Amino acid sequence: MSSAHLAPHNTSPLYRRIAGVLRVEMAAGELQAGSQLPTIAALAQRFQVAPVTVREALRLLTEEGLIRARRGSGTFVAEAPPRLAPPVTEVGWPQLSDKLREHRGLILEADDAPPPLLPHEGIAAPAYRRMRRVHLDERSEPFRVVELFVARHYYEQSPSRFDQEMALVVLEDLDASNLVEMRQSFTLTLADAETAAHLGLHEGDTLGRLRRALVDRQGMVAYFSVALIRSDRIALSWSISRP
Repeated sequence: MSSAHLAPHNTSPLYRRIAGVLRVEMAAGELQAGSQLPTIAALAQRFQVAPVTVREALRLLTEEGLIRARRGSGTFVAEAPPRLAPPVTEVGWPQLSDKLREHRGLILEADDAPPPLLPHEGIAAPAYRRMRRVHLDERSEPFRVVELFVARHYYEQSPSRFDQEMALVVLEDLDASNLVEMRQSFTLTLADAETAAHLGLHEGDTLGRLRRALVDRQGMVAYFSVALIRSDRIALSWSISRP
């Protein structure tokens, strides 16, 4: 789920929900230390709220020490914003794909939108297939909601498998020797009402938020995802290259 959208069924005040989105993006490095925030008008347009609501969100983040205003210059992310906890466990790549073979995905929506890649995550492929899905484990229990992107030239090799199975498993089967590194970042966030309903949780429960970019030998991103994961189901790999 894109963090640019606020869950319509979340009952917390709009300004707190906006602050929460920006807080997660700072913790994930999407808004980097020292970088300038968009203007109030731009943020109001992004979140489709009144400027006064954005000002309240920025006031809250200022009180938390996450941002600061510079007279005549704008608002900036603090030089050293607090970082959220790393994952407790790690699983290496490509071993991760083996652990996912019995998992399945239920598609919520699909289109051909490009992934929101950061520069360090790799080079974008010419085209992608985007899917927003609920992933089910080997017991058919939902454990994460994920927005994922598969490079189109891979997706077209086995669309039915990509639609039903874990994309990382299919990619490993298609091109194992060329997919060499998984680049990841992990933060914590809170479940909105929609995500909580999909995962059998309560609104406000803690979730892991995982960004993944799987790159080939040329640095092109074959797979990218942003996943919201039940906190009791976190088992992650970190950037580990294939020997």
